Amino acid sequence: MKTIEVKNFKLYTTAVISIEWKQDFLNVNLDLAMMLKMMEMEGLTRQDIQKYSDNGQPIPFKKVVLKLFQDEDKPGQYYTDESFDEEDDPTVFYVEIKE
Repeated sequence: MKTIEVKNFKLYTTAVISIEWKQDFLNVNLDLAMMLKMMEMEGLTRQDIQKYSDNGQPIPFKKVVLKLFQDEDKPGQYYTDESFDEEDDPTVFYVEIKE
């Protein structure tokens, strides 16, 4: 297998992440800074995260509160592609971390 090493690149950290809440899966728009802040607020170490990752487990959060927006005054939910029907296309929620 051919190996390619990549150096001097730009990393875009806004991503659609799924959370499980009340037995539903919601797609949320989190960036790397937000995820790091959540892990810090939760008291998770790099080793904790590595353990969850190695075991293919989701990372549990009990201390962090996320605010998901649906109203008109702030950015809210959106669909990932306008060409899809609302039923077919996943909804993504804008998120803020509650301080």
